[in-house]
This record gives sequence, structure tokens and C-alpha cells, in this order.
Amino acid sequence: VRTHFCLMHVASWNIAAVNNNPFEYWITSSNEQYNKLMYDVQCFIEDRSKDVRINSIFNDVMFSELIFEMESHNILGLSELQNLWNDDYSQRMAIKDFLKDKSIGVKRLASMPDRITNTINLKDGQVLMRPTVINAFNGGSLASIDDWWVLWKKFMFHTEIEIFVDNNAQGSQPQAVCNLISPILRGKYPAITVQEHAISIPLQILCLALLDSIFLFIMNSVAPGAWETVRRDLSNALIVNKFPKICDILAASYHDCDVIFIQEAAAVF
Repeated sequence: VRTHFCLMHVASWNIAAVNNNPFEYWITSSNEQYNKLMYDVQCFIEDRSKDVRINSIFNDVMFSELIFEMESHNILGLSELQNLWNDDYSQRMAIKDFLKDKSIGVKRLASMPDRITNTINLKDGQVLMRPTVINAFNGGSLASIDDWWVLWKKFMFHTEIEIFVDNNAQGSQPQAVCNLISPILRGKYPAITVQEHAISIPLQILCLALLDSIFLFIMNSVAPGAWETVRRDLSNALIVNKFPKICDILAASYHDCDVIFIQEAAAVF
């Protein structure tokens, strides 16, 4: 028996479709404005004297408005969330007790809703981005918490969308962005408590608002007026038209491959 072997050229690329944060990594750059921003953010986070209570960034009035918006969408568990806000989250230090709280990450209280709402591919081919520091949002100025909060509430509670599923599916029914948030399952994330699981939808929405407001507080503290320019330049290079750029690279540099494995690709890719 003679065996014939065929030489194949294979490539593999994790294109990280869910990663649309231009500040996810500290890249090598000759842009001094970018380098200064990243260094200043690092120093700010590590300087305990810069830390403030969460309710001095995201105040009680904003929390009440958040409750009102969630109530209007029939989201349950709001009285329990009110107690959690009063007794816990409002009194936390923004950096030490929230950004650096590993349990929030383990429970996916902020990362899960961010993953779902950061950058949404719509059925009609458009892309909708949450007003936040950590994406390529270009729908208005985030120069202040007040400006951001108006945009954030509109995005989360007053924007009806139909998400893209895949080319062979009918797509989703129109729904508000907040309705994309689903409960966090204890079977998959056992660190979440029974009480937190019971209110995991409104708790995720609160944690997402806190995450975005704290990031904005940091940026507007270290580089007011400048960080949005840096982000725009990064986004244009790394995020805007990401999929066509990936296809161009594959066509130009990997055209001789017989098989190309793509990981973490969005359905729209």
C-alpha cells in the first residue's frame, strides 16, 4: 500500500470579534499624547488619594433615574437593588472597591453586560455602540458625566434595535437595548450569590453604569478634552472597518494557505 502525503499550508487567527476596546492593551506607539495618557491613567489608578466614593461620580439622583428607567421596562428586583445601592455600592470607593474588586469580575456583573452592549451589530448592517470610554463610540461628546448620562440612558432604554443573528436567520424582534441583558446563571458562575442571582438583570445594568461612569471620571480627570481625540485615532486604526481590514490582510499575506481557521468571529463576519 502506497500512502501519498499532501503538504498543506494552514493559518490560524483569533480575531477577537468581541474586543472593541481601543484601550484594552497598552500598545507600542510613537504618539506621545497616547503614551502620556496611558501613563497618567496608570498613575491615577495607583494613587489612592485620587480615589473617591462611587456616589460622588454616579450620584443618588442618577440612581433614581436609573430605577425609573428600569421600572418603565418592567425589570424586577428594584427594591432589593435600592437596598444594595444604599448599603453597599454607593459607599464603595470607585477604584479600590469596584474596579479592583475581583469578585465583580468573577461574577461577570460588569463584563457580561459590557460584552452584550458594547458594540451591537444590527440586522440592517449598521453598528450601534454604547456611550462609553471602552469602544469606538462617536455619537456625541463624553466631556462630562452629565453629557454621558443623557446619551447612556437614551442608548440603554430608549433605543429599539433588531440585532443581527446570521445570514440564514430571521433576526430578532425589535427590543430596547436593556432587554438584551439576561440573568447570570449560578450554574455557570457559582460565585454569584442567591440574592444577586435573583436581581442579576438590574444589578448588571447598575454595574455597567458604574463601570462606564468611573472610566469616564478617570479619563476626564487625567486628560480632559484630549482623551477622546486619542481614542478616535486608536479606533480608526484598530476597530473601525475591522473586518474588511482582516480580510485584506488574509488576502494579501495568507493567500497561499489551503485552510484558514478563524476563532472568535462574530456572526456578521
